[in-house]
This record gives sequence, structure tokens and C-alpha cells, in this order.
Amino acid sequence: MRNIIGFPVTIMAMICILEAEGAPLLRLPLPFLRGGSATNAAVVKTKALTAKKQQKKQRKPGPHPIQILGANAKRGLGGLGNKIQQDTSNLGKNIGREWGKLTSNTQKFVANIPKPPLLPRRRKSLKSCKKLDEVCHTFASVLRGNEVDTAQLLKACKAHLAFMKTGGSSLRLVAKDLEANVQKAERVYKKSPKEGKSLSSLLACEKSRGIHNGDELHEKSAAMGLLWIRRSLKFQLDLYSSIISAEQHPREAAYGAYDKHLSPFHGWALRKVFPASLSQMPGRDVFIAKFAGISEEELNDEYDREIARKLKALVSAWDPLISCWEEEFERLGLEDTRRV
Repeated sequence: MRNIIGFPVTIMAMICILEAEGAPLLRLPLPFLRGGSATNAAVVKTKALTAKKQQKKQRKPGPHPIQILGANAKRGLGGLGNKIQQDTSNLGKNIGREWGKLTSNTQKFVANIPKPPLLPRRRKSLKSCKKLDEVCHTFASVLRGNEVDTAQLLKACKAHLAFMKTGGSSLRLVAKDLEANVQKAERVYKKSPKEGKSLSSLLACEKSRGIHNGDELHEKSAAMGLLWIRRSLKFQLDLYSSIISAEQHPREAAYGAYDKHLSPFHGWALRKVFPASLSQMPGRDVFIAKFAGISEEELNDEYDREIARKLKALVSAWDPLISCWEEEFERLGLEDTRRV
């Protein structure tokens, strides 16, 4: 009897100790104790299940493996990108530093290279003045020793006519007069080219025919034409010489040349007409540009020097030719000084 009563007491003492320690207790139904019925046992089981569910709710579910893999990949790529960016930045700095060194060394190298001597500036090609070139070329071969080649002289005079017409209206009257006299001499020459091969033979042959009246020349003779051609060339020689020297305006030079070489043999009418024509003489630059075949805007020092050089060559060819010409006329007594 005493053993039966002591067992329950022992059980109850153990339960009290466990509750004091906070351990969850499953209250088993003790039918032999007061309140230890089956109903109490069910209540205890229900509370235990409820506590277990609350623990599950409080426990957060872990991330999915794919999420973990994605996060790791993202973290890895981010680190790789930062590494590439840093390496690129370092590479750019290194390239810039090395390029600066290369540039500096190149500049030092170039600075130490001895400079070559300056080459002469290439001369710009000038437009060719074919008409002036032709005049210079043909007149250069007219005088052969002490003889004047008649055919070459007439050819040179015709080339000079074409050149004179480029000088504008101021030389038009002089050119027209020259053309008429060239035609006069050429007509006679073509009748007997062998007899008139040289200027002296042409003049002598014509004189021997008795067509002149002493020193008064026949109006349609070759001698009359050649006399006025020579006077015209002397006038132009002085005009071109003034253009070369540029010492005075061409108009003033033309007046002076006319008074010296043509006016003494002109009658009243021509002494009015010729000066009026010469009054239209333009400035030197206009002449140079016209002779060069260019506009005044294109004219420069090179063109000026080139045209002056060619005019000088022409004047140099004329000077001995005209002297020989005059000597032949004086020798044959054909210097007609009458006014026309």
C-alpha cells in the first residue's frame, strides 16, 4: 500500500523539476491521477503540434541553388569587370607615358638632323607670247653678215604686223601704214625673187631700170616701200626702248619718236592724224600685258621682266639691221626726203 502511494509522488516530483528547467513536457494521461484523463492528453498533444508549426513558420526557407549560382556568377562577373576596367586604365596610362617618351625622342632626333640648303623656288611657267617670240626669231636671221635677206626681211615684217595689232588702237595707224609698205615691197620682190635676193641687189636692180627720178623714188617701187618700213621700225625701236627702261610714259616716248623719225617726212594732214592716234597710248603695264597676251590682273614682275627681255632682244636685232639698211639707201642715192 505504501509502495503504491509513493510511485505517483515520485512522478510528480520529476515533472515539477522538468518544468522548472523549462523543458517541454508531454503530459501523459494518468488515469490513476486526478485530472489525468484522456482529454488532458489530447490537449497536450495539440499544443505540441502547434508549437512545432510555429517553429517551422519562424524558420526562414534557405535560397534556391539556382539563385545561389546566379548570385555567385554576378559577383564573379562584377569582379572581372572591375579588373578589366582597372587593367584598361593602367594600359592607357602606360601607352600615354610611352607615347610621350617616343614623341620627345623623335623631336630631339629631328631637331638634331642638319637642315638641307634651301632649294631655289621653282619658277612658275609663264604663258608663251608666240607672236613676240616669232618676231624676235625672224628678225634675228634677217641680217647675214653685211647682207640683208629680202625674203626673211619681208617675213619678219609681216610677223611684226601681227604682233603690233596686239598693242591696241594706239598702234593701229602705224601698223596700217607699215602693212601698206610691206605689200608694196613684196609685190616687186615676187616678180624677180632671184634678182632681189638681198636688199642691195633688189634696190640696185630696180634703180637700173630707171624708174626713179634721182633720189625721188617711184611711188609704187620696192624702194619706196622699204624706205617707209625702215622709218617705221626706227620709230618703234625708240618706243620699245622706252618701255624697256620704264623711264617715261609710252605716250610721251611715242611723241618723241614720232617727232624724230616720222614727222619730218609727213605733210600737214598726217602731222595732225598721227599724234591724235598716239594720244591714245596706254600706260606701260597695259602694253606689257598686251604683248604678253595676258590680262592686267595676271601681270607680275616675272612677266614684266620676260617681256622686257624679249623686247630688248628685238631692239638689239633691229639696231644693226637698220644701220645696214640706211647705208644701202645712201650708197645708192635713194634717200627720198620729200613730205607726203
